[in-house]
Amino acid sequence: MSAPLKTPKGTPLNIVVIGGGFTGVAFVIHATRACPAGIDLDFTIVEPSAELGRGIAYGTSEPLHRINVPSDRMSLFAGDSTHATRWLKEHDAIDAGSCDDRGHYYVSRARYGEYVAATLHDVVAEAAPHARVNHRRATATGVRKIESGYTVTLDDGSELDAHRVALCFGHTPSKPPGVIDEQALLDPRLITHPWAQDALSTIPLDASVLLVGTGLTMADVAVTLIEHEHRGRITAISRRGLRAQPHGLFSDATDFLGNANPPATARELVRRLRQRIARDEASIGWQPAADALRFDLPRIWNALPAREQRRVVNRLLPFWEVHRFRIAPQIHAAIERAIETGQMIVTTAGIAEIRLAAETFRTVLRRPGGAHEEHDFDAVVFCTGPARDIDRNPFVKSLLEGGLARLDAVRIGLDTDLRSRLRNADGKVSPGLLAFGPITRGSFGEMTGAPDIARHLERVLQDGSLLA
Repeated sequence: MSAPLKTPKGTPLNIVVIGGGFTGVAFVIHATRACPAGIDLDFTIVEPSAELGRGIAYGTSEPLHRINVPSDRMSLFAGDSTHATRWLKEHDAIDAGSCDDRGHYYVSRARYGEYVAATLHDVVAEAAPHARVNHRRATATGVRKIESGYTVTLDDGSELDAHRVALCFGHTPSKPPGVIDEQALLDPRLITHPWAQDALSTIPLDASVLLVGTGLTMADVAVTLIEHEHRGRITAISRRGLRAQPHGLFSDATDFLGNANPPATARELVRRLRQRIARDEASIGWQPAADALRFDLPRIWNALPAREQRRVVNRLLPFWEVHRFRIAPQIHAAIERAIETGQMIVTTAGIAEIRLAAETFRTVLRRPGGAHEEHDFDAVVFCTGPARDIDRNPFVKSLLEGGLARLDAVRIGLDTDLRSRLRNADGKVSPGLLAFGPITRGSFGEMTGAPDIARHLERVLQDGSLLA
């Protein structure tokens, strides 16, 4: 193992945090709370957005976009499950449509983002003067090793020296699928970034709309159109036609494996999950079985050989995601109503080609089995998930080319050990380089949901040794 980086006694520990969305802010919160006595922390959060704690997930201003998990399960602190709910109530963030029939609150994601930013402010203020945070509005494009730690290059040409670097950025956006002609790409009614401010404002109320993708982003776009009195037909497509499932009973059971050894193959993993669902579904539904698997997933994932991990990613991941990343009941109900009335359909197809023809988008859909169909739409919105080729990110490319990091076994993120320390090209820990959140999913099996990220950060940072 590489020797740990040492900082001179009395010198503040400079930590550059790449990404200032939920993961980056949660890292600073838990690092500050766990900081060993006698150490001062200077954080520089490199984040191009004006506000910290939001990222794509909580950067939306649309009040219809709600958190997909009740607020009592979205606390930043594992030992205080109602922390988020108390803050939201104290700051009048519980709107009339937040509460479901079980008494759970699904507040707007914008208000939840306020909670994250406010908690950062409170934690740093309490730790002053031993913790300081600077927000650098820029994008990190490169990193190199120096004697005292690392130098991070920014897109404005400037550099930041750091004793530690924490990678906390999210997914690399995916490219639109299929062949799309240049005229279509330039048309404002073809929307490749649906989270942008007023992105859907170019769509007329009576337009026929194609949504490419059927996951959580599609649900956000669909409910925005529906609740803003869109009258046109909405068609949502994906290669499997799978939609995010609704919530049922919530469970914190962590006994998926019990006393058994982890499964050694993807097939055995599926068999055990089906057995658990068959045992519980009649009494408490399938959701607790999925949650129990999620809590045990890091141990299960790391026991699988690399070839079996790849089998899970290539064959099972889409089915897991629609059961793991469930949808707020208000959003689910709105989409179900639209489907029942015939305003919306969800179907299985992929994109072969899109070209502009007169005032419409002439779209060639590829059906299962390879048959092609032509359809005209007045607007197209891409709701596809993250890209798997994360090395398109210039900062990741710099890490890989410098030998400071390597891709994980399934090539969907960066390889880390179980304490989130990056492994270099030789498989050894890169001292002072840490990675958290979605870019580590391939190392843990799952690290995308905010509660999972916060819980992991709190666990690995709590004794202070990761930063010492």
